[in-house]
Amino acid sequence: MPLSIINEAARLWGLKTYPLREALNREFHARPSEIVQPPLRAMHLVMVIRPELRAEIGEHFARLCAHFGVTLSNLTSSKQVSARCNDQLLLKWEQHLEFSTYTFFYHGAFTDPFENIFQKLIPESWMSSIPGELLVATQLALETRDAPHRTEEQINKLFDTFYLVGSQVLGGNALVYSNFLADSEGFSKILVQDKSMTLHQAGRLAQRLLDIETYRAMAILGFPHMRGLTEELEQMELRLSDLMEKLSGDNEHQKEHRILNDLMRLADETERMVASFAYRFSAGRAYHALVKHRIEELREIRIEGLPPISEFLQRRFEPAMRTIEANYGRQERLSQRVARAATLLRTHIEVALAQQNRDLLASMDQRAKRQLRLQEMVEGLSVFVLGYYIVSLLGYCYKAAKNIGVPIDIDLATAITVPFVLTGIFLIIRWRRKKLWACSPGDKHE
Repeated sequence: MPLSIINEAARLWGLKTYPLREALNREFHARPSEIVQPPLRAMHLVMVIRPELRAEIGEHFARLCAHFGVTLSNLTSSKQVSARCNDQLLLKWEQHLEFSTYTFFYHGAFTDPFENIFQKLIPESWMSSIPGELLVATQLALETRDAPHRTEEQINKLFDTFYLVGSQVLGGNALVYSNFLADSEGFSKILVQDKSMTLHQAGRLAQRLLDIETYRAMAILGFPHMRGLTEELEQMELRLSDLMEKLSGDNEHQKEHRILNDLMRLADETERMVASFAYRFSAGRAYHALVKHRIEELREIRIEGLPPISEFLQRRFEPAMRTIEANYGRQERLSQRVARAATLLRTHIEVALAQQNRDLLASMDQRAKRQLRLQEMVEGLSVFVLGYYIVSLLGYCYKAAKNIGVPIDIDLATAITVPFVLTGIFLIIRWRRKKLWACSPGDKHE
């Protein structure tokens, strides 16, 4: 039952439907395999695209369909479209994030499995204007189970090579041969001989083989770029080693700052390198997993004398993927080493600054102590100064008392007053100083 009918039934029942229910259910049925019947030939193209080209890809495919009299709608929101032009020709287009694929199926008898029948069927003007850049071009031929038996020599001649990969697949229901090499016209070739497949099995097998070609190319897309980064990585590692040697010696404060600036520049370059390749690495790892899954689905059985597809990819494809992974890990380790070195140097500079601040505070403390001693000395002198003025004032008082008839010896009274005045002033100043030192900054005092 179509998903739209199911959702309509839910609405009729009065149930509120989750907005993404239909989209989520459709995701499980995305990229269905075509039902194909031998004899069949297929041409599969993979075009790497830039984001700005995505809008025109659907329109370009619609023009090809219109050429065969097929009208398509809603191409803007579609990600995969199949258009059957007639009983013999089927066109299929898929839009992915980084690439788009065009697969052309032609049903009809053939003598030469890899005769390019599509060159006669597809307009050359349309083919030459496909948006993007060609990455994969594959021809696949599916022979009927009653086709004449081909000897090993005849199969080698078809692929124009003595290096052949082949195996029984789907538990022995079909035979697959390829060499995963592009011929003089730029096509890799895959020959499938039907033994006892159903139409659904044939469609799924064709899809898996074309997926292997597509995803293995996308998985190693970053391999040339990664190999080009090897020399740059070596130079960065040497720069880091030189900086660490300079850091290990006794350095002046200004020299440490220069080393830190060099480390910051190196960290910036390393992070930009890691960031520029992070997406490519993640995507390659995902494509790698898809290739391995598609190979497992083939359920290969070895043909005596021929390496199976899985063994070929194990020897050629896996080392490239391990190289990519190793170099990306090397980038990340370099980034971590630079970060640790920068942290170590910053810590060293902070410790040196802390020592300088400690010395500065100790110097300030010494100056404060000297100022305190000087202040205490001044306070000691102020006792005598204040005592002198107070005794002088008291002398005037004594003179006034004598003038009004009080019998008093002014000199004797002044001499007796002096020790009491000085002692009193000294005690008052000492008491105020003790009270001041005992007060906290937030205390209120008179």
